[in-house]
Amino acid sequence: MSTSMENQGKPITTHDMVVVHRMFRREFGEAAGRVRGVRHGSRAQVRLVAERLELLLDTLHHHHEGEDRLLWPKLAERRPEQAELWKRMRGQHAELSAGLARASALLGPWAAAGGSTHREELAEALDQVAKAAGDHFDQEEHEALPLVAGVVSQAEWDEIGDAASAAVPKSKLFTVLGMILKETDPGEQILIMGHLPLPPRVLWRAVGERNFRRLEQRLEAAVGHG
Repeated sequence: MSTSMENQGKPITTHDMVVVHRMFRREFGEAAGRVRGVRHGSRAQVRLVAERLELLLDTLHHHHEGEDRLLWPKLAERRPEQAELWKRMRGQHAELSAGLARASALLGPWAAAGGSTHREELAEALDQVAKAAGDHFDQEEHEALPLVAGVVSQAEWDEIGDAASAAVPKSKLFTVLGMILKETDPGEQILIMGHLPLPPRVLWRAVGERNFRRLEQRLEAAVGHG
């Protein structure tokens, strides 16, 4: 209770979470189409799509893992009258985890076969994840996030993002950053970039942003949209 009172009057912004959710909505919304659209037998193009999907699945897994470890327990303790909501959020995470595991299990064989097997199974699994994730994000943004600012400190909130960033392989950091920044306005870009130390911010502007745009062009070409 003391923590809750301490944090009152020091509101934090949770909009960075909305920005990350927007990335997941878009990427999962496009995922099944990428699987269905990539050319059979083109192993390089299939591998390109598979690498994006693997990164996407892993990133959502770690995003939810961080919330399960660092957010929901605090909210359950500090806002116990919302116990049903916190239970529902964690239950949706568990259901999504099962969906992510199924998609991951199909992704490997699909990629190994050059896209010639498990195509429709994988696409359907990704469509199911996209639908479940979108429904979960809607409820989290409308019901849970408005309650966060009053009971979680900025340092505690930042810890969630730091944990998710730490779980991203360093070689993929700029890909994830590019995915997040893809549909942001200038204010949102400042908000997201503010979570990064100075060296990665400089590297992003110097080479990372350009490399991400090239990767996006290659992905679009791989599924016939380029």
